[in-house]
Amino acid sequence: MNTITKIARSYWSLLLVFSISLMFASCQKALLDDNNLAVPPSDNVNNTNDLMMLALPDHQFKVMSFNVRHDDPSDPQTLAQRQGMIKQIIVDNSPDIVGLQEFSNSPFKTWFLAEMTALGYGRTSLEDFGSPKVIFFKNSRFTLINDDMEELDPGVQDRAQNVSWAILQDIATTAQYFVCNTHWSSISQAFRAQNSQHMETIIQSSNTGNLPEIVFGDFNAAPGASEIESLKTNLGLKDALGDYQGDPTYHKWGLTGTSKIDWLMSDVKMAYHSPQVITTSYNDKWPSDHWPVMATFIPAIFGEPNTDPNGTSQSDKTVFNFADVNGDGKCDKIYWNYTADSGKPAVYLSNGNGTFTYAAKITGAASTLAGTSYNYADVDGDGKADAIVWNATQFSGRTRVFLATSAGNFSTTAVENPENSSATATTIYRFADVNGDGKVDKIRWTSSFESGKTRINLATSAGNFNGSTVIDPVGPSTTAGTSFYYADVNNDNKADKMVWHPSLNSGKVMVYLSNGDGTFTASSSFSNSGAVGLASTTQFYFADLNGDGRAEKIYWNPANFLGKLKVYYATTANTFEGTPVYTLRGISESTDTRFYFFDINGDAGGKADQIRWNYLQNSGELRNYLSN
Repeated sequence: MNTITKIARSYWSLLLVFSISLMFASCQKALLDDNNLAVPPSDNVNNTNDLMMLALPDHQFKVMSFNVRHDDPSDPQTLAQRQGMIKQIIVDNSPDIVGLQEFSNSPFKTWFLAEMTALGYGRTSLEDFGSPKVIFFKNSRFTLINDDMEELDPGVQDRAQNVSWAILQDIATTAQYFVCNTHWSSISQAFRAQNSQHMETIIQSSNTGNLPEIVFGDFNAAPGASEIESLKTNLGLKDALGDYQGDPTYHKWGLTGTSKIDWLMSDVKMAYHSPQVITTSYNDKWPSDHWPVMATFIPAIFGEPNTDPNGTSQSDKTVFNFADVNGDGKCDKIYWNYTADSGKPAVYLSNGNGTFTYAAKITGAASTLAGTSYNYADVDGDGKADAIVWNATQFSGRTRVFLATSAGNFSTTAVENPENSSATATTIYRFADVNGDGKVDKIRWTSSFESGKTRINLATSAGNFNGSTVIDPVGPSTTAGTSFYYADVNNDNKADKMVWHPSLNSGKVMVYLSNGDGTFTASSSFSNSGAVGLASTTQFYFADLNGDGRAEKIYWNPANFLGKLKVYYATTANTFEGTPVYTLRGISESTDTRFYFFDINGDAGGKADQIRWNYLQNSGELRNYLSN
């Protein structure tokens, strides 16, 4: 075990003990933007490789795929001249798993096997036919459980096209993975289609334990090819190299890549970070006519989706909220549609397994006006989220609080909040605990008022707020449509302020840490790290996904990265990691999709789960992905 791994394990063990104490009010740590809606992006994203290893579990591992190119007299160098460079590129990048293609020349094979053994790698069997697709793995990290190599096209063309697979067990975690290495035909798409179909059959029949799958190799097929799409669709695979946005991997001994034909894919039981095409040369010489590809994989952040048949909606007028209204540590679901059921919000209590059960209607807080906004948060500090209702045209623009009682019910009498009222429809109210007293405070922002500053009234008792308004001088915005987010990003139990608009600050999400009195201090380290967004369709979320008390920055754009969600973990250095983790659960390229991140199962540490809803899909049912 290396030093980083030992440190990481110690760090996470301590973190788990500490995080158990942070479960209180876990629902309040995952707050949506000012409209409670997911707004989808064309963005620029920071892609530095400064991932801080301590911020992720230690069961991550690097996988490399590399076509090493057989010996050919037309090449600028022989395989014997290149073999040292092939080894060096593996040494330099230290993959935990590496699959080679065109591993067919006997002198090279003998030399390389001995070199890899000396480096501490085990391998799969080579069989005695065709060009073996060997899979190497670090003996310190994995144990080989089972493996095989099978022909892809017996009797069709030469026997070089085959697939090697292995079941590897992680020594550190005991988790098992199904790993597959292949090389498809270069002759024609018809042959590759046969390769694809046969490979699907082999994987489906061999992976009897339904293990997470990592599939890689030289497919000789470009993005969008039918044989690639078939493999991805039928096996549920996602590409780690950007797919349509991916960089070329085949360069024909030139300085510029010509096509992307090498692939590194996994199913949704995995997540990954740091995908790269390794364009390393040595003294201006190439190890191969292909560039190796590599990514770091981790088990999925979220589990399989739970389908919840209760509280569904096929209407775009529906608004969902999630908050712990009965004080059991699990966020419940509240459904509201101003055109349905006389505008009464409906409460569905969490069962703790990704499903919900209907409990009650909130009759006192009913509204049939489209401009009404609802927030659910604990105003009086009793551990139950209260209903906070506001409409610019009613009650002189006051916010009104309906206190939670028991079993998902609420008082029918409103607590009127006269302070900091607004009759301006563009006003946004947010509720977050900015002083760490266990009661959420009221935050008002109107772009055209008070020079765009936020105005805060600290909670007092019984659903009321202090009459003295704190005007925060930092992070103002006079730009309509600015998004304000509130979540604890530095683990001091006080909600911090995040401000974003695509036209401001070069698309950065500006972070302001709470001072505990309703004012905030700018954090350049948080503000200058993680993703930026330069399009109005960008959506950011902030939620604690790993239970360390720090809210992560989550980026989603249906137009980018094939709709994958990207997670930038918050660090102890008060930054967001520059290298995102791509999570593959519930991805969407639809602008009608809504994401929510709240702890709906009440697990240790209060880790936020992922809720996905699209009124046009799945008969309006929500898909709930519990955090792993």
